Amino acid sequence: MVGKTGLVQVVDTRNGAVLVRADTGGRATGVAVSPDGRRLYVVNGWTGAITVVDPSTGAILDRLFTQVQLSHAVMRPDGRRLYVSASGGVAVVNPETFQMVAVIKAGGQPQGLAVHPDNKILYVANSQDGTVGLVDTATAFQTATVQVGGLPQHLAISPDGKRLYVSSMRLGSSTPGTLSVIDTTTNQVAGTVDVGRGAGSIAVTPDGATVYLTLPKERSVLVVDAATMTVRERLRIDSPNVAIAPGDTRVFLATGATTTVLDSTNAVLTTFGMKVGELEARPRLFDAAMIAFPPGGQATPTGRRTSSSRSSTGSS
Repeated sequence: MVGKTGLVQVVDTRNGAVLVRADTGGRATGVAVSPDGRRLYVVNGWTGAITVVDPSTGAILDRLFTQVQLSHAVMRPDGRRLYVSASGGVAVVNPETFQMVAVIKAGGQPQGLAVHPDNKILYVANSQDGTVGLVDTATAFQTATVQVGGLPQHLAISPDGKRLYVSSMRLGSSTPGTLSVIDTTTNQVAGTVDVGRGAGSIAVTPDGATVYLTLPKERSVLVVDAATMTVRERLRIDSPNVAIAPGDTRVFLATGATTTVLDSTNAVLTTFGMKVGELEARPRLFDAAMIAFPPGGQATPTGRRTSSSRSSTGSS
């Protein structure tokens, strides 16, 4: 769990216990976790820094300054590349050396990012262009774009990699906010649903049947049927971020000083309380903004994978 001001709390998803805390020292705009759960990468976007946190101890291990304003982050499922969107493109970081190895020229004002499970395609929400860019990860070049309209902000890909979901903000009075789905086999928009002003974060259930979309401006969360792209339910929960751990049926929502956990029926299963005033050097309330799990599976704070996400400890 990462707060707006850059505070980090690692939570045991079995009981909500806060295991580790850290302070990355700057406003956070993005976060990614290594596949083995041993490294947490927090994007301090306003200062142009990427901070590496050890989730088992809370230690700040390294910091990379890019000299440009940064936004979202995603880790490639194979763990070999970290992608961070920036005002001028997408920074490509080698996690092993923690050095920037390339800058991808994307569309206008890149925001949300997603990587196909086969590691070959990086998807980029080009907010100013109203498009989603497709980047060949082997060459680091954008090879195609898909027009979705509005101001694309967040992306999420289904576990099987066949559907990419895009949330877009409203553009003026004539273009509403939308949740669109792209068929990744044809790279065509397969469906769109109007969602008012838009455009929050997205999470897809492990079976790919349900999509959750946060609408911070409307203080609600939409539950969308993936097959029909229709809204099943609107939950009156004010949250900027939603996440689902791979293989887990629970839904995790960042709700200020708490994390709200829903079961498969969308009932509130439990609420985890975050620590407040946790670091004496910078005493302040924890305002949850982002939740992250390792791609492809949960891991304990020491990096050991577990077979059941319900009985494991999630780094977030």
